[in-house]
Amino acid sequence: MPPALYNCKTGECYSSQEEMDTQRRLRDNIGQKIRYWRKHYGYDLSKNDYDEFSQHIDTIKNIHHLHDFICRFDYNNLVGEDLEIYVKNHKSIKSALPIQSYLRTLKKIERKNQFLVTF
Repeated sequence: MPPALYNCKTGECYSSQEEMDTQRRLRDNIGQKIRYWRKHYGYDLSKNDYDEFSQHIDTIKNIHHLHDFICRFDYNNLVGEDLEIYVKNHKSIKSALPIQSYLRTLKKIERKNQFLVTF
């Protein structure tokens, strides 16, 4: 049986119980945030995506409902419905343009109808 302060993921021992507890809290915090972001913003995230996503979360929470529009956004091709969407959300879209390439790498979770209708 491994020692009490052994970390099976890294193969190292913690120096103290306090260090083990702080590392566990950090891992749990990251996991909770990822679950929250998946549920509320609909992105398929992993622990590897955590650092970059957390840097851009202020912008993403304003434009997550416009994800597809921003991924295909081009100033030269704004006509009809696209122009209307841009006019309504131009501040959010302008703030998201610097991270447009990162937004293209994110995968949206396809959500089916979440409400169950019974008669």
